Amino acid sequence: MSSTADAIIGCDTQGRITAWNPAAERIYGYRCDEARRRPVTMMYPADVAERDWQVFQKALRGIPTAQLRTVRLRKDGTRVPVRMSFAPIEGTDGSVRGVVSVAHELTDEIRSEARMTALLEATPDAIVGVDRGGRIMFANRSCERLLGYPPEELTGRPAETLFAEEVRAGMVELCERLFDDPGLRDRTRTLTTRLRRRDGTVLPGETTLSWREEPGGPLLIAATRDLTEQHRAEDKLRALLEAVPEAITGVSLDGRIVMANRGTERLLGYSREELLNEPYDRLLPGYERERVARMVTGLFESAVPSTVVYVDIVRADGTLVPTESTVSRFDSAGEHMLLVAGRDITERVAAEQERAHLVEQVQRQRAEQVIQRTQRLEALGQLAGGVAHDFNNLLAVISNYTELLGDEISDLARTDPGQWQPFADDLDRIRQAAQRGAALTQRLLTFSRRDLSRPQVLEPGAVLDRLLPSLRTAVGEDHELRLTAVPGLWPVLLDPGQLDQLLVNLAVNARDAMPGGGPVVIEADNLRFDGDDPGYQPPPETGRRYLRLRVTDTGVGMSAEVAARVFEPFFTTKNKSPGTGLGLAAVHGIVGQAGGSLAVTSRPGVGTTMTVLLPATDEALTDTVDELIPDDGGPDDGEPGRRHVVLLADDEEGIRESTARALTRHGYRVLTAPDGPAALTLAHRHRDEIDVLLTDVIMPRMHGGELAQRVADLIPDIRVIYMSGYAEPLLDVVPVGSAASPLLEKPFAIADLLRTLRGGPIRSEGRETGMHVT
Repeated sequence: MSSTADAIIGCDTQGRITAWNPAAERIYGYRCDEARRRPVTMMYPADVAERDWQVFQKALRGIPTAQLRTVRLRKDGTRVPVRMSFAPIEGTDGSVRGVVSVAHELTDEIRSEARMTALLEATPDAIVGVDRGGRIMFANRSCERLLGYPPEELTGRPAETLFAEEVRAGMVELCERLFDDPGLRDRTRTLTTRLRRRDGTVLPGETTLSWREEPGGPLLIAATRDLTEQHRAEDKLRALLEAVPEAITGVSLDGRIVMANRGTERLLGYSREELLNEPYDRLLPGYERERVARMVTGLFESAVPSTVVYVDIVRADGTLVPTESTVSRFDSAGEHMLLVAGRDITERVAAEQERAHLVEQVQRQRAEQVIQRTQRLEALGQLAGGVAHDFNNLLAVISNYTELLGDEISDLARTDPGQWQPFADDLDRIRQAAQRGAALTQRLLTFSRRDLSRPQVLEPGAVLDRLLPSLRTAVGEDHELRLTAVPGLWPVLLDPGQLDQLLVNLAVNARDAMPGGGPVVIEADNLRFDGDDPGYQPPPETGRRYLRLRVTDTGVGMSAEVAARVFEPFFTTKNKSPGTGLGLAAVHGIVGQAGGSLAVTSRPGVGTTMTVLLPATDEALTDTVDELIPDDGGPDDGEPGRRHVVLLADDEEGIRESTARALTRHGYRVLTAPDGPAALTLAHRHRDEIDVLLTDVIMPRMHGGELAQRVADLIPDIRVIYMSGYAEPLLDVVPVGSAASPLLEKPFAIADLLRTLRGGPIRSEGRETGMHVT
C-alpha cells in the first residue's frame, strides 16, 4: 500500500477517512494526520459530489464500482482528474465495515490525450477508429476535407459505407479477419484502398493500420493518405517513359522482364506482350549471358545505386545490336527491380578501331565509382537534351501563335477594352509561361552541354565588380554577402552569361542552405594545380593554371552520399523549393563545357564549400562592344516596291505556318518547304527572287547545313539563318565557313527573327547569339 503510485483511501460507513497512504498524501496534499477522521466528501467538487456519494453508498451495499473517471479537490483547492474504483470493506462476519477507494491520477494521461487529439486534427490524413462491430467510433477533421463527411456525421456509422462499391466486400472481410487473428494484424500494416466520398466519387488511398486496446476491446485505427496527386504523377511518369527515345526495361529479381516502354519495342523489334514475363537473358547472345547474370546479381546486392554497362542484344530478326545502358536499382513499396535505360550505339561502335578497346574501357568504367557517376550524369544529360529539344519546338509553336493572336487581340483591346482586354491579359500569361518554359529548357541544355556557348576572354575581377549588385539581390537582405578577390586574377575563356549564371546559382544555393540567415562568402584567386588534392571531378591537369572560385556557407551541410549527387538535375534535399532543381546541374554543365573541375566539401551542421576551377587562358581580352542596328520595324531597304522573299524550311508544320504568317504580316514574302528537297525545288524555281534562307538545322531527308550549302551554290549571295531547338547537332551538320550565319534558338521571339532578317544581333535572355558552337 505504501509503495503504490495510486492513492488508497479507507473510509468507515459514515464516510470518515480511516486509512491514507503516501500516494494519497502526494496527490491530494493532505498529511495522514490531517485527513484521518475527516469526511471524504471534503475532496468532492460540487459538480460531482452527489453522483460520487451515490457510488460510495453503492459500495456500502456491497456493490463495487470500477473505472470511474471523476475529479477531486486538493488541499490547495485545485482540481485533480482521477480514475477511481470503489469496493466494500467486509468484516469477518461478512458485514460491510466501510469502503476502500483506489485513485489513479490522470493529469499526464489527459495531457497525452490532448496532444493526441491535436495531432489527429492536425494531420492531413483521414483517420477513423473502428470497433469489432465495424462501426466508426471517432473520426478526425481531415475526413471532412478528403471524404466530405464531418466527423460527427461519421461517428456511429458502419465503416463499410466508406469503401468503394467494388472493394467493399473484400475490405469488410479483411476487417473481420484482423479482429479475429492478432497474428494477421502484425503482417498487415499498410494496404491500398479505394474510399467512397460523400459525393460518390472515389478517393484512391494508402491506409496504415494500427491498434489501440480499449476497455471494451481492441480498436482498429485506420489512417488514409490521399494518393490522387501521386497517381497523377505516376500517370505523367508513364507518359514520359513512353515518350523518351531510350528503351526503358524493368527486370525482376528472378531475371524476368516486368516492364517495357515503346522505346524497348522499337529497339528489340518485339511487342510488349511478347516481352513481359520472359527471361531477360533470351535477348542476350550466349557469350554475354554469364557476365550479365553476375552484373544483375551484383547490382541487387550492391550499395551502388546505378551503373553504365555495354552489352550486345539480339533483336527479333536475329541481328546483334550493341547497346549502352544505364542500370539503376529500384526499390519501392516492397517491389525490387532493375531499371535498364538502353540506347543503340551501333554507329558509335562502328566508329571505334576495335572492339577490344571498348571492352577495356567498359571494364575500367565499371571498376571506378567516379566514372560511374560521370556516366550516370551523361545519361541524364542525353535525356535532358532530347526532352529540351522537343519541348523547345512545342514552345516555339506556342510562342509564335501567341504573338500572332496577341497582335489581333491588342488591336481589338484598344477599340473595346471592356470585352477584349481580359483576352489580351490571358495571352500575356500564356506568353510568360512559354518564356518560363524556355528558361527551364535552357537550364536543361546547359546541364547536358547542348546549349550555345559564346566564349570570350574575360577578366574575372571586372566580372565580379559588374555582378556584385546582382549577387547581393540574389543573396537577399537576410544574408550577408562577403566577396574577396585577389589582384591580378588570370583571365578565362568563357561565355560571360554562363559565368554570371554559375556565380549566381552557387550564391543562391549557399543562401538556401542557411534558412535562418548567415554569411555567403565568395572568394576568387589563382591556382596552379600541383596534383595533391584528389577531391576535384574531373581531376584537373597537374601544372595547369586555373581561376579558383569558392562559395562557402555555414548552413545545414550535407552527408557524403548527398554531396555525391548534388549536381544531378532535379535532385534536392529541400522539402519545399520554388526552384526547378537545375541550378547546380547547370553549374556542372557550364564547368564541364569549359574544361574545368568541381569539388564539394561539406559537413552536416557545419556548412558547405563549392569550389570551381576554370582553365586560365593566354588569349587577349575580348572586346565586348556591340554595334546594334536600329529596329525600324520592316524589311531591309532594297529595290523600291519589291517585297523581300524568304525561303523557310522546317519539318514542324506549326513552326513553319506560324513563322510564315508573322513574316508575311511584316511585309515579307515567304516560300515554305517541309524538308530540304522541297526547299531545293523552290530555290530552283525562284532563284532570282529569294533573298534569305531560313532553315531548321535538323530535318528529315536533308539537314539544314547541307540545304544551306546547296542553296548557296545555286544563289551565291543568299543570306542563311539557322533555327534549332538545341545546339549539339550543329557540330555535325553546319558546313565549314558558316560562322557568320546567325542561329535562332527555339523558341524565339518574332522581334528577334525580324531583327536578324534586318542584319541585327539576336537577343536571347539578354545575350547575343552567334554561330560559335562548342
